[in-house]
Amino acid sequence: MAGAASRWESRGLGPAHTAPSAPAPCSDPAAPCGLRRGPLHLLLHGSTRNVSVRRPQAPREAAAKVAPCSWLRVLLLLVGAAAMPGTSAGSHCYRHFYMGVSEPGPGVPVFTAMGYVDDQRILHYDSETQRQEPRGDWVQGAVSPDFWDTETWTLWDWQDRFESNLVTLRDRYNQTRGSHTLQFMYGCELHEDKSTGGYMQFGYDGGDFVSYDLGTRTWVAEITQAQVTQRRWNEDKALLQDARAYLEETCIAWLRQFLQHGEAAQQSKRPMAQVSDRPSRDGRTTLACWVHSFYPKNISVVWLRNGEAQPQKTSCSGVLPSGDGTFQTWATIEIDPSSDHDYTCSVEHVSLGAALRVAWDKGRAGE
Repeated sequence: MAGAASRWESRGLGPAHTAPSAPAPCSDPAAPCGLRRGPLHLLLHGSTRNVSVRRPQAPREAAAKVAPCSWLRVLLLLVGAAAMPGTSAGSHCYRHFYMGVSEPGPGVPVFTAMGYVDDQRILHYDSETQRQEPRGDWVQGAVSPDFWDTETWTLWDWQDRFESNLVTLRDRYNQTRGSHTLQFMYGCELHEDKSTGGYMQFGYDGGDFVSYDLGTRTWVAEITQAQVTQRRWNEDKALLQDARAYLEETCIAWLRQFLQHGEAAQQSKRPMAQVSDRPSRDGRTTLACWVHSFYPKNISVVWLRNGEAQPQKTSCSGVLPSGDGTFQTWATIEIDPSSDHDYTCSVEHVSLGAALRVAWDKGRAGE
């Protein structure tokens, strides 16, 4: 798909794109047969300077080996940016985010890329580490050994192109100073009824810039400054076809394959629970139950008083990813420490034959 590559590279603010090509060997458990990846990079029209990639570039033959998830990386969206499309129960999604910052501050890299399957982060890259890395052991086992080197080379190029696009956008918005951000979000969804969806969205300084409408299969400018990008991208019919094919076909294939590999790699994992206490207001005590290292996500945690469940008095944090493929949650209850009641954290999970119960040791309170 060299022609497709040149089309994307000649345009600004566009995704690295995956297109079907010659059948690939299936020794890699995460690589669907018949699909290969080919990274593509975009520059905004009207860039005020040429991009000179300062880092070693991947050889052409290496790009053909890139396994699923290659252009699926993701950026941190600023507060106020367009919300991520949600998924309903029983649905799955494969989404990615990039963010480039023109004048980074402490703890904010020049460029960040992250990838998620559902709410589990599977990939991370930033300009500080200069390395694409997996999140979770099962991800490492899902791709070929050369995947990480090839991905790193690709993201070096993305980092440079985001820098150039930020210069172009500053000109478009007539900005002369200050820190600015370019954001890119894209991915696909597989719903319980087997229907699919997909999206590509660009944002600048926390606001919408341009997005791809899968219904009309066209790019839509969200603001006046994006109209030149919209016009030129929509004039290229092959480019529109590439975007449609990625979202409707290729991305879904990668999502299915990662789900299959993840389910095989991550069988049910039993939760672990730890109980602690801390002083609260008016002489009361807050008991906290930290439940972690469990999979799958669904879990029930409630505090018991003298063996009786206290759902109305139990406050739960919600279930959050731990970063290693498992999940964690907190459940708290506020009590009178001078009472004679016994308090126990009760956990129910599919991996448990009976509820896991961890009692609060009143004699060790405050330790």
